[in-house]
Amino acid sequence: MVWQDIGRRCTRRPVNHCYRENSMSKRIVAVVCALVATCTVAVYAADWQEPKDGVYTEKQLTAYIQTMKAHMQTLKAAGKAAEGSSGAGAIAVYSATNAKFKEELAKNGLTEPEYQWIGNKVFESYGALILQDTIDKSKADMAASMKKNQDELKEKQTKLAEYEKASKDGKRVMTKDDRDSAIKSAKEDQQSALDEAKQHADEAKAAKEEADKADADAKQNDALAKNPPSDVSADDRPGYIEDKKNAAQSARDTAKEARDKQAEALKAEKESRAKADAAAARVKDPEVPTMVEDKAQVKQQNEEMIKQLKEEIDNSQQAIKLLNDSQQNGLKDLESGVSKIPAQNLALLKKHRTEWEDAMGMKK
Repeated sequence: MVWQDIGRRCTRRPVNHCYRENSMSKRIVAVVCALVATCTVAVYAADWQEPKDGVYTEKQLTAYIQTMKAHMQTLKAAGKAAEGSSGAGAIAVYSATNAKFKEELAKNGLTEPEYQWIGNKVFESYGALILQDTIDKSKADMAASMKKNQDELKEKQTKLAEYEKASKDGKRVMTKDDRDSAIKSAKEDQQSALDEAKQHADEAKAAKEEADKADADAKQNDALAKNPPSDVSADDRPGYIEDKKNAAQSARDTAKEARDKQAEALKAEKESRAKADAAAARVKDPEVPTMVEDKAQVKQQNEEMIKQLKEEIDNSQQAIKLLNDSQQNGLKDLESGVSKIPAQNLALLKKHRTEWEDAMGMKK
C-alpha cells in the first residue's frame, strides 16, 4: 500500500531527517485520514468481484454504513492523537487506525475493495438523491407558480370581460364595497338636494305671498287715488291723490321684486330636484354616470384599465408558457442524470439515508 511505502522510505532516512519533517506531520495526518476515509485501496481480494449491474444489496449498504460510522469515529480519535506528533508518530497512529479499520471490515463481513466499491456507489447515489431533492423542490415550486399564474390569468380575463362590457355600456366597474359606498353617498346627496328644494320652495312661497300682498296694496292705492274718500277736503285732495299714486307704484315695485325672487327660488328648487333625481338614479344604479364630465372620466378609466389588463394577461400567458417549457425540457435533462443510477441503489440509500448522513456526521 502507498502508506506502507511511505513508512519504508521514512525508516530508511536518518532519524534527524524524519524529525525535520515534523512540520509536515499535520498535513500527513490529514492526507492519511482522507485516504483512509475514502479507502483508496490498491489491493483487491480474490474472493470478491464487482457486480456487473453495479447494484449493491441492502446487506452490503448497512454493513458499509456501520463500518463507515465506526471508522469516522476512529479517524476523529486518530486526528486528536496525532496532534503534535512527528511524521513517524503519524505513521504509527495510522497503523493503529488501519488495523482498527480492518477489524471493522471483518466484523461487518466486508473486504477492502468491496468497501471501496460500495462507497463509490453510495456517493454516486447520494449525489443523485440530492439532485432528485432539487428536482422535486423545483417541481413543487413550479407547480405552485403555475397554479398562481393560471389563477391570476383567469381572474384577469374575467376582469377584462367586465371592463369591456362596462365600456360598451358606458358604465363604471365597481366592487361591492365601492358600490355600497357610492349608494350611501348618493342617498346623502339625494337628501341634501331634497332639503335644498324644500328650502327654495319655501322661499318661493314666501316671495309669492309678498308679491300678492304688494299687488293688493297697489290695487287698493290706485282705487283710492281715483276715488279719494269723502272726508278728504278739496284742498287736501291733490296731495292725497299724489300720495296714493306713489304708494301704489311702490307696492308694484315691491311686487315685482318679490316675483323675481319667487322665480329665482322656483328655478333653484327645480335644479335641486334635478340633483335629487340624479342622486336617486345613482342609488338605483351607481355604475351609470349621470353627469357629462363623469361619463368622459368613466370612459377614459375603462380604456386605460382594458389596456393594462391586456398587457398583464400577455405577461401571464408568457410566464405559463415558460414554466411549461421548463418542465418539459429543463427538468427532464436533470432527471436523465438521476435515471442513470440503478433504481435499487437509490431506493436502498433513500431508505437508509438518515443512517448514512449520521455516519458521515452531516448536520441537519
